[in-house]
Amino acid sequence: MKKEDFEIANYLLASKLKRFLNFIIDAIIIMIIVRVVIQFLNILEISNTINSFDRIERYLFWSGVSFVYYGITESFFSRSPAKYLTKTIVVMADGSKPTLMVILVRTIFRILPLEPLSFLRGRALGLHDENSRTFVVIKSKFEMQMKEHFELLSLDKS
Repeated sequence: MKKEDFEIANYLLASKLKRFLNFIIDAIIIMIIVRVVIQFLNILEISNTINSFDRIERYLFWSGVSFVYYGITESFFSRSPAKYLTKTIVVMADGSKPTLMVILVRTIFRILPLEPLSFLRGRALGLHDENSRTFVVIKSKFEMQMKEHFELLSLDKS
């Protein structure tokens, strides 16, 4: 048995409810961060400019903010603040931490306008998971499974 033999079992995957909570919590955090930064900079002109955006400009603005938010948090920690709260984490199929390129691919797909609806396709993964070959798993169950996997590896070597 090798490390490459490790696979993400279905019981490790975060539920659709946890994924929805992650989406909502992260959206709220992103809005708060933008409001605090604008308030901190005390630049009313920026706030007025953002408020005057049309639908496409507003979408592009929030897409850029989301890209930076998810890119930074998931690159460094393999989880966004919402994933900390729901005790979930992003991993590769072999259980390893995603690389920066994988996180960027994941984040680019996440920005697609109807991407959140991709979770309504039964048990299928969302587009940003599917195309980046990542999984959002329950951290405690995942760590337990990885520990057991490595214990079996060490037994095989003895």
